[in-house]
Amino acid sequence: MPQRHSLNNGSHTFGVFTAHERKKSEFLQKEKARISADSQLPFGFCALSLQPAEDPVVTPSGHIYSRQYLLEHMSTKVNELKRRRDEWETTKIAEEKEFLESHAKKVRIKEEEAFCIANDATRIPKYEPKTNSTALIVPSARSKMVPSIQAVPENSFWLPHLTPQAPTPDKQNQEPPPKRPPSPITGTPLRMKDLIPISLHKSQTQKATTTCDASDIRFLCHVSRNEITNQPVLFIRTTGCVVIQEVATRLRILQSKICPITGRTFRSKDVLTLATASSSFAASGGSHLVVTKYRPTGGGA
Repeated sequence: MPQRHSLNNGSHTFGVFTAHERKKSEFLQKEKARISADSQLPFGFCALSLQPAEDPVVTPSGHIYSRQYLLEHMSTKVNELKRRRDEWETTKIAEEKEFLESHAKKVRIKEEEAFCIANDATRIPKYEPKTNSTALIVPSARSKMVPSIQAVPENSFWLPHLTPQAPTPDKQNQEPPPKRPPSPITGTPLRMKDLIPISLHKSQTQKATTTCDASDIRFLCHVSRNEITNQPVLFIRTTGCVVIQEVATRLRILQSKICPITGRTFRSKDVLTLATASSSFAASGGSHLVVTKYRPTGGGA
């Protein structure tokens, strides 16, 4: 097969390198790789244990979990959030106490300065808590400059006792921890009543594989009895029907609003799209299957 020599230029720097080698020699190279189908979680597998879901439940995001593992996750996160909230409340109380003490200190300084100015005093006391009460001596020759203290702002870089204190990064824009545990995948707040039980039908025929794990287990569509691999899947909450979207479109299930299994009617908001894996073809999955990796490879000449 002929080679494209236009990429392999004959410059003095990269004349001995091919285009691929020259690309690898650039500093902070960006590489993109597509996740294959084997690297994705099959349908019906728990997103926490990575095994076929036992007593499966569905979250509002469409992800399937085993009830036991999801409840353990929620219990752990609830305890963690409770501890973080206690720490946050303790920090807030300390910040409020520090703010009140600082405000009282500023008020006391202003009152002392105003008292000294009103009584035409030449000695203006300086407030220093828990230290030797030293006084700020103002010479009598500069006593006419004492009234200018009234124009001093609350924060001044020229007076040591009015120098502003920079807050620590932890105190800036610190928000309280959420009350509800987050979802393992999306991070949205999750409640117990958001967990919807789902019935999954296992396929009797297993996928040919050389491994001894549960990767050969497949689940079926309740209507067509076809194996679910990477097709979009719909779930009707009120009836528990799991149907492939293509089958639902062909049978006009969404238009009639009637479950093909139970015959009960449902509403549009009762239909939930379940999370499924994507195929390894370039046209499926979108950009979320492309992983970008940045790595320093050393500088070139």
